[in-house]
Amino acid sequence: FGDEKSSFHSIHVRVVQVWSDSWNFYKKAVQMGRKDPRKIIFAIKSGLALSLVSLFIFWKYPLPDASQFSIWAILTVVVMFEFSIGATFIKGFNRGLGTFCAGMLAFLFAELALLAGEGEKVVIVISFFIIGSIASYLKLYPTMAPYEYGFRVFVLTYCILMVAGNRTREYTAAILTRLVLIAVGACICFIINISIYPIWSGDDLHSLVVNNFNDLATSLEGCVNGYLKYVDYERTPTRFSTQASEDQLYYKSVIESAAREKTLLGFAVWEPPHGRYKKHPWTTYVKVSTAVRHCAYTVMALHGCILSEIQ
Repeated sequence: FGDEKSSFHSIHVRVVQVWSDSWNFYKKAVQMGRKDPRKIIFAIKSGLALSLVSLFIFWKYPLPDASQFSIWAILTVVVMFEFSIGATFIKGFNRGLGTFCAGMLAFLFAELALLAGEGEKVVIVISFFIIGSIASYLKLYPTMAPYEYGFRVFVLTYCILMVAGNRTREYTAAILTRLVLIAVGACICFIINISIYPIWSGDDLHSLVVNNFNDLATSLEGCVNGYLKYVDYERTPTRFSTQASEDQLYYKSVIESAAREKTLLGFAVWEPPHGRYKKHPWTTYVKVSTAVRHCAYTVMALHGCILSEIQ
């Protein structure tokens, strides 16, 4: 009986722990939506795009093959639909360019394979080797890093098109049908993401730069106030992290914002003109924020001086 009680107790503890973790996850998810309602809107838009593109499953006329290959449009929406419009445009460009190049090369090698007659299998295998080798090598080039997704789409699309064409013996129909469905899926992504409560990375970049100014000013003011009040800090090895007031530590968020600024800049430059200005100087925003970050390093040094034992 003792073993049974202990086993029941362990099961009860695990069930309670799972319930507690699930409840905490639910509360955090609700809190995330309340903190940034745009995430809820993004989820709704994503579901709407998938619902619209799923209608191709029931498509019968004038393209009877649309229902059979509707998964291509669905996959396009899944991989392209991003939180911001700039990110969606980048994914769309990578997928569009990769798919177009893969389709053209697949059509070329398909014609060569048909002309080769009995050597069709050899041509297909050699084409796989050429495409895979060249794409894998070019994506390692430093300036091609932003287009790595495009290279992956290129190789994957080419392989699938060649396999499908070899199975049905209708290379041209297989290539054109898939290209059309991918284009339709991309158009649905763009239309829904832009027309329904657009989320601009440029606005996030603007807000981030403004917040950096405010945080730096707050941190500088806190350091000055702390020095003028002649605060006596205890001589402890962790005095920097435990005894500094919250106002004095805002410079940390300014210093740590570099990676986020770079990401938002990469998205913002792809966005079409919007808002009050026809052309936004996003690169200038980053330059200004870089200067603010240098000031934050100075404030960090000032903060260290204030906390030092020798004033």
